[in-house]
Amino acid sequence: MSFGTMRYILVILVFTFLLSSCGTSYSVPRATIHVELTENDSVDEMQEKIVSYLMQRKFIDLGIDEEMLRLLEWSNTQHEGKLVESNNEQIKRIHRTRHLKNEPLDIDVMLIDYSDPSVKERYVKYSEAIVEITKNPTLEINIHNYRAGGFSPEGHSFFNEFYAFVSSNYGNRAYIVFQPPETNDKEYYKTTLTNFLSGAFWWFIVYSISLSIFGVVLIKGLKRTRLSIIWKRTIFTIFGTLLVTPLPFPAATIFVIVMPSVLALPAIGSDYFSRVSDFAIPSFIVSAVICFIISMRCIKEVRGDAI
Repeated sequence: MSFGTMRYILVILVFTFLLSSCGTSYSVPRATIHVELTENDSVDEMQEKIVSYLMQRKFIDLGIDEEMLRLLEWSNTQHEGKLVESNNEQIKRIHRTRHLKNEPLDIDVMLIDYSDPSVKERYVKYSEAIVEITKNPTLEINIHNYRAGGFSPEGHSFFNEFYAFVSSNYGNRAYIVFQPPETNDKEYYKTTLTNFLSGAFWWFIVYSISLSIFGVVLIKGLKRTRLSIIWKRTIFTIFGTLLVTPLPFPAATIFVIVMPSVLALPAIGSDYFSRVSDFAIPSFIVSAVICFIISMRCIKEVRGDAI
């Protein structure tokens, strides 16, 4: 890779990080239910009953966060002292937490085992709870609706049905700690529109810089061939799309940046494209259309020459 190409890629990185702050962030408050345990209760059996209900509602049981566990355990082997102690606390927390997800509703349910009262007393300190938190052993159920502007109407409907199910099984031992936030359509549409426009602008900048690098290289390479104009335009469209289409890359736990797809080809596992398909499919389609238009304008027959 030449120094010039490396310089341009660095420019893409800088633009990406600068533009990442252009969107509008929003909070994802939770609705929380506590189910207190008696001496005759098994927290595992209680979880299985709730998981069975949720899976009937088309939730996917993701279990514990195995990927984060591996990361923390690897980190323990690399470091010593306070970091290891902190990691061990996180490892214990992950082992107590079971994660279920419903993609169509955009709702996550977290089941957290607080059957040990000492653990509950240490971590469950909610100053804004709508009821008094007891010291009794508890299964905590957190419901997150990843939507700007509070819970969606569908989210509220699910919460009401779910709480009715929990109450029917555990009576007054099940109580609401945090109510689901009210639906705020004004905030939803404002945040959605702002982030869409910011994302589109961000996409265009990354795409333009990437195409200015790889598009020029492709055209110069095609000039040296004796292929027909149709083949040259086809090759430019296909390879331009594969190389420069912006795709999302994780830069931190919850921080994602958009970079050209050429960086995904050697570095990302086989499941990467399936995980980002909602973004990747329209991105590749728009990229292909633009590459085709550019090929029609830039690759022409001139006095018998191919380009």
